[in-house]
Amino acid sequence: MPLVVATLLVSLVTFAVCAGLVLQRETGFIDEPVLNGAVEHRAAVLDGPMKVVTHASKYPLLFVTVLGALVVSWRERAWRPLLLVGGTGALSVALATLAKETTDRHRPPSALWAIPEEGFCFPSRHTVIATAVLLILAYVIGERLASRAVRAALWCAALVCSVLVGASRVYLGVHWATDAFAGLALGASVALAVMTADGLVRARRRPPKPFITGTEHPPCR
Repeated sequence: MPLVVATLLVSLVTFAVCAGLVLQRETGFIDEPVLNGAVEHRAAVLDGPMKVVTHASKYPLLFVTVLGALVVSWRERAWRPLLLVGGTGALSVALATLAKETTDRHRPPSALWAIPEEGFCFPSRHTVIATAVLLILAYVIGERLASRAVRAALWCAALVCSVLVGASRVYLGVHWATDAFAGLALGASVALAVMTADGLVRARRRPPKPFITGTEHPPCR
């Protein structure tokens, strides 16, 4: 739990720093070189996969993860997995939308877009949703796995896929690099906040440990 809380704080600070730079319009030294490099190095062999990643990373991914959580909840006769994944997905959509409407940041020039887009761009909502639901899904599934190696691989896969979603948005020219980076930070913040809340609830529900004094006698044999 301390590690989760510490990572949550780092994610929140990272998002706040990105938002501050965006509002002050001081991100050109990062955004312009990264976007120009991504556009210049586009390759036909990558265009198709990147479009698949970006189109699947929002509502299709959210639907699949919620459906998976529903199956786990049904098999275990418990609502907790569905509430964790569904709640995380809904919260990520709401916060990403709120941040977009608050910052009013415009997208890169449309001449650079490889796919059609609309609306404001900070943060990348695709990246926020994908990061949040992938991490919470890793949390839900990971606690049911006995192998530490498999759990570590699951978490690594969730992180790699989240970064890939953010990279696809920049590669396709519809987001600045700071949009994607802030999306990773906000998505991680949402998932980690839900994990923290879940841990606190579960800790309160555990029965208290019995108080043992030195005067107690050992049980009779």
